[in-house]
Amino acid sequence: MKPHICGQAALLTALLLSASFTLPSCQDSDVQKDTPNTSQAETAASTETAENLPQYENDNLPADLDFGGTTAHIFGWSGSSSNEFYVEEETGDIVNDAIFHRNRTAEERLNLKLTYTLEPGAYNERNAWVKMVTQSTMAGDGANDIVAGYSMCGATLAYNRLLLDLTKQEYIDFSKPWWPDSLIKEALCDGKLFFCSGDISTNMINYLYALYFNKTMAQSFDIDPTALYDMVRRGEWTLDQLITLSQGVYMDLNGNNQKDIEDRFGYTVQSVWSDTFFFASGLRTTEIGADGMPIISPMFGSEKTQTLLEKLNSMFNDSNDMYFSNEAGEEVRRQFLEGRAMFITTEIVFANTHLRSSDIDYGILPVPKYDTEQADYYTVASFPYTLYGIPVDAKDPKMSAALLECLASESYRTVSPALFETALKVKYASDNDVSEMYDIIRNSAVFDIGRIFNDSMQGKTYSMFRSCLIGKNSNWISTYAKEEKALLKMFDRVITSITAEE
Repeated sequence: MKPHICGQAALLTALLLSASFTLPSCQDSDVQKDTPNTSQAETAASTETAENLPQYENDNLPADLDFGGTTAHIFGWSGSSSNEFYVEEETGDIVNDAIFHRNRTAEERLNLKLTYTLEPGAYNERNAWVKMVTQSTMAGDGANDIVAGYSMCGATLAYNRLLLDLTKQEYIDFSKPWWPDSLIKEALCDGKLFFCSGDISTNMINYLYALYFNKTMAQSFDIDPTALYDMVRRGEWTLDQLITLSQGVYMDLNGNNQKDIEDRFGYTVQSVWSDTFFFASGLRTTEIGADGMPIISPMFGSEKTQTLLEKLNSMFNDSNDMYFSNEAGEEVRRQFLEGRAMFITTEIVFANTHLRSSDIDYGILPVPKYDTEQADYYTVASFPYTLYGIPVDAKDPKMSAALLECLASESYRTVSPALFETALKVKYASDNDVSEMYDIIRNSAVFDIGRIFNDSMQGKTYSMFRSCLIGKNSNWISTYAKEEKALLKMFDRVITSITAEE
């Protein structure tokens, strides 16, 4: 393991300052191919930001906080399509440079020297990553001041009682906007909280699920992109609308008389992305009970879940217009990029890693509602966002907590605006409608403690519904009944572990 050592702190450049005041499982190549208007768009965004928008909220860290130049070590993970931890140098890329200056600013403010060790820790490597952290923490040598892992890993460390209760740590203020209420409230259990995320993790934005559409293809089927956006604004963008708009698009392009990934579809989704339908419908696997403690949600085993499963199985299996794929995510994205899918559900990072270097004229929508009676849109993040925690053997928990707060607040004012406001909403967006849709999607993010702790519950909370779709099984009530006893037992074990007295 080779740690990277950031240099001494430096002042933010004027360019970054102006850019920072804007409105608030896969490995992908990030090929740069800017459009001719990219530089003008970025300049316009920076100018508007500096002149018209108020400064973001500041943190309450003491101005004289000084940790004497000590080295703070963050053990993170690699394997996602974006690096949220550190960059070697400025490159001119607005997000890259925001991360660079965030780390320099944290070093300067706290008088620290930051070092990072990143080890492979995505889905397939997560158990090995957890093992490395566990061995280090059990050794008690204080090697890591902060551990930052793929979301499943952070939950596993909490379950194994290897993380400190963040609510007891000085300097972290969870009332601040860089710690999202939706995650903090969901993860707080018996007044304890062992991991956190938010603006500190760029993947919290990058891996939110959304629905992209090919504007040119849509128009060829007499679908007006503006009408789609208006449908969202009126609260009428529903699963039934998606089904209707996808009809009549299928074509057997390879002529083999079989529905397969090389054909043309109205809508396509990779099987592991199908969880979005469950949460977008307002369903949950867990919720907060009357006593403030998490419980298995009554919605999980409900008739509504049964009805949703029946509808999804019907739309994927009773016609050729919608494709449910077990192929690799990259192959499913290729369908869209090659004009063989009008709509696709995938993560927001798709805009950066693929669409920015393509010729696709695209739009973006939230994942559709269950029906028009549902008040709000909802989305979840794919699992590659990062959960941050302080290991129980940290040599100076106060320093670790101050660093978490500093990195998060600096990310809120610089990194998130660079990524979300300037890159996604201006640099890669084709129009103001796309920008508005990104806001709706980000503001609709929800979290589910059952999903977060899925590894500790043998995957039942996130995979049971998905497995029914993969197996073309529409009998949810029976499936849930068979698993309910084991599910409740596992969940009780998780809650007992994370609420036990130290």
